[in-house]
Amino acid sequence: MNDRMIKKILVPTDFSKLSMVALEYAEILLELQTPKIYLLHVLDKSTMRKEVKGKKRTDKNFAAIEKVAMKQLSTIAGQYFTETHVVTMALRKGDPSREIVKLAQEEKVDLIIISTHGRTGIAHVLMGSVAERVVRYSPIPVLSVKPARMQMKLMEESDIDEQLHLKPAGNK
Repeated sequence: MNDRMIKKILVPTDFSKLSMVALEYAEILLELQTPKIYLLHVLDKSTMRKEVKGKKRTDKNFAAIEKVAMKQLSTIAGQYFTETHVVTMALRKGDPSREIVKLAQEEKVDLIIISTHGRTGIAHVLMGSVAERVVRYSPIPVLSVKPARMQMKLMEESDIDEQLHLKPAGNK
């Protein structure tokens, strides 16, 4: 058997429309090989705060949030993969980038496919990027996928210089 075969793929999702782009790439790989797919959603602190806002925090609240998240993962698995594909759904709590890399290492994943949200400029600086941190810290290969609206945009050299912070915004 070829050592270069991709046997396990991790696809993290935050359930946004943009994160589904990574699943489309996983589908393409499934046409070529039959890897095991790991679908992961990480409940980070900010998500947990939003979900229980206005309610007293209890284990019951967290259990309800986890139940909804697992149901969403199951729905996604049904939409993107057939019964013949081996799909493992995982739910973690914590820092998303850390938990993605941690699961990938624990399960000896061959490839992580992650969508970027396409934030640039100040939004990128303020929000940071889970995908960027995964690419930076993962010892496992990462396929970072841009949303279609970013793929379709023609970038000029000055746009690239601006995004790489080589020159200030607006100086074309």
